[in-house]
Amino acid sequence: MREFDALDTKIFGLLAENGRMSNLEVAAQVGVSEKTVRQRIRRLIERDGMRVVATMDLEAPPSRLIVLVRVESGQRFVVADRLASLPQVDAVHLTTGAYELIVLASFESDSDALEFYVRHVEQGPGIAESLSTHVVETITRGTATRPDLFAQFDKQASNVGSMSELLDLACDVATASLGADRVHVATGPADPTLSAWPATMRWRGLSSRYVEEIRIKGQAEGVILPNIVKHNQHVFVADAQTDPLFHSVTDLVLSEGFHSWLGMPVRTGDTRRGTLCLYWNDIITYREDLVRQAQQLADTLGKHLPRYSSESSPA
Repeated sequence: MREFDALDTKIFGLLAENGRMSNLEVAAQVGVSEKTVRQRIRRLIERDGMRVVATMDLEAPPSRLIVLVRVESGQRFVVADRLASLPQVDAVHLTTGAYELIVLASFESDSDALEFYVRHVEQGPGIAESLSTHVVETITRGTATRPDLFAQFDKQASNVGSMSELLDLACDVATASLGADRVHVATGPADPTLSAWPATMRWRGLSSRYVEEIRIKGQAEGVILPNIVKHNQHVFVADAQTDPLFHSVTDLVLSEGFHSWLGMPVRTGDTRRGTLCLYWNDIITYREDLVRQAQQLADTLGKHLPRYSSESSPA
């Protein structure tokens, strides 16, 4: 069996810990380019038999409670044993400090949690004082907030060698940080009648047929995509399969199967550079934070595009 080098070992370790980690995130962790990570992962899979498998976390109970318990003198173990025997209780921890016990419990509803607290804690024998709080969300090592991918993108974008690589990087960030199922990035002048529009395109999750027909319709009909660039304004569509803005390409939308869509202008200052378009398979609601993050990504992309303004050949 071949011995892994240090980089292979690092990549394998990260994917073993979190198989959903994107190539971009792995690259940021190990300090190499996304392209290098992609090549290494392909080699690990094809030559060395690595497999990235899926696991499923059990769904969190609808209502979870943490109870701090101060017990009467000499009753610590008696109370701990009594609470631990209840079916709603997940764990009882014996602790030091002001409260001797920490109780973790799960319920089907908040009303069940309240009934448990009143009956078994407030009215329970051997308990002198208690304090309870509901669990809103549990953050684990696997679900902890990822590093700022926009900052990573800004840093890595400074080192790519071509516009195509830059747009590929933007696609990776869009899917990893904005939750989009598909993404399309295009650069070029705002005027859709120019044959050079768009000069370069990259995408994820879309068919080549869709991308090509959108390009052709954009030139011939001046549909929604070029107009975003022209008016420097984002457009959100909750359901592209029924929205009038997508009427001329409804057949394409239906064949691709996506619903919600968000288009952002990509600019360098006041100079128009292109578009960033995000697609979701399901219908989502408009969110200001999502638009703000998408615009931040588009602005960061626009910051780096001038270095490649001389590139005009189609990708």
